[in-house]
Amino acid sequence: MCRAGDECRTVADGAAVWLAPAKLNLTLRVLGRRDDGYHQIESIVAKVTLYDQLTFRPRGDGQLRLECTGLDCGPMEQNLVMRAARLVKETGVPAGVDIHLRKRIPAAAGLGGGSSDAATTLKALESLWQVGLGPAELRELAGRLGSDVPLFLDGPAVRMGGRGLEVSPIGMACFHAVLYLPDFDCPTAEVYQTFDRLSAGADQAERRPGRFGSVVRAGELVEPPSQWRDELVNDLLPAAERVRPQLAALRRRLAEATGGPVHMSGSGGAVFVLADTRAQAVEVLRRLPEELLVRCRAVSLNPW
Repeated sequence: MCRAGDECRTVADGAAVWLAPAKLNLTLRVLGRRDDGYHQIESIVAKVTLYDQLTFRPRGDGQLRLECTGLDCGPMEQNLVMRAARLVKETGVPAGVDIHLRKRIPAAAGLGGGSSDAATTLKALESLWQVGLGPAELRELAGRLGSDVPLFLDGPAVRMGGRGLEVSPIGMACFHAVLYLPDFDCPTAEVYQTFDRLSAGADQAERRPGRFGSVVRAGELVEPPSQWRDELVNDLLPAAERVRPQLAALRRRLAEATGGPVHMSGSGGAVFVLADTRAQAVEVLRRLPEELLVRCRAVSLNPW
């Protein structure tokens, strides 16, 4: 069963197909380590039009089954989709479900693919099984799955705070981007550990929330990227380039080819070049040599 919205459609046999969008951290400030061991962050995050696809087909024997095609999904039982399905089922649902995940968003790239899959599973099974979970209950389940999961319950753009669980929607004008999908991973834990080493003893004032973050505190960003892309900051970039030195070389090549600033999403290593219009994004793609072009995608702000 699907509710109205572009993220879901009903197909044969009562199955429902849902789309799980990737995210871009337009800015990411790391403000220090908290007493609970997590990092205090401030981030402006936008969902974009690169999707994993999940198909949910009900079954009557109470079993939960997951099949994955496309990019690597890791061990099925440890996948966030299965963990999310178990959480919903543990609310007292006797039914089961077959889930097929078509993976297009690479893992460990800073695009939040696994977190988006988990949030989509929560929404899909709440709808399929008619569990009656409200927004607050879904958000609580999402927070148990990971710091990035709750942001995918809102959209298209949000401001994140705390360890990532403090999420508030913001208005954002449509933008376009050329997204480079790396052929290497950037393990999040290793990037944060390297960040801690690099920032040990640094002046905390240098990592105060940036001007771009303060601009959207009013809840709206209506200017096109050409007006603010030079202000974007990702505090994890030096650490990610230390963990994966090829990332720095990649960013240099993309900057030389496109003539624009090249930003990193999350803990890397996906990077992107922002554009005001689709025509500008296509022009950026046209400038790229073939070896870079084959790993690039033109994306835009997700509409939901």
